[in-house]
Amino acid sequence: MERAVFGASEFFSQKAFISGFRGIENVRTGHLKGTNVKIVEIWFNPWKVSYDKIVELFFDLHDPITREGHKFINESFIFFSDLHQLKVAKQKKNDLQQLNKNEIITEITPVWEHISF
Repeated sequence: MERAVFGASEFFSQKAFISGFRGIENVRTGHLKGTNVKIVEIWFNPWKVSYDKIVELFFDLHDPITREGHKFINESFIFFSDLHQLKVAKQKKNDLQQLNKNEIITEITPVWEHISF
């Protein structure tokens, strides 16, 4: 089993991961302490679903783009656990950036203790 952790503030459907892919074994939701950022922790079987696919699902389930005149502060995070996850997250973000004129706001950062479930 491997672990993936994501967070986002606006229009983020944490529970969509529960039925997102075969291979997702357990999903736990929470919040980033002191913020309105929703967190999802996913335990998945890498023989059934790749981390790449789970990152794609994350980007499909929220809006990772800043927009001119946007009233709210939109935040987006990929919390990586190892170098493979870091590499995949950076590549997916770069690919998405190539397709959009607007800035992709997703921060890629190590998993840390300020997540509460």
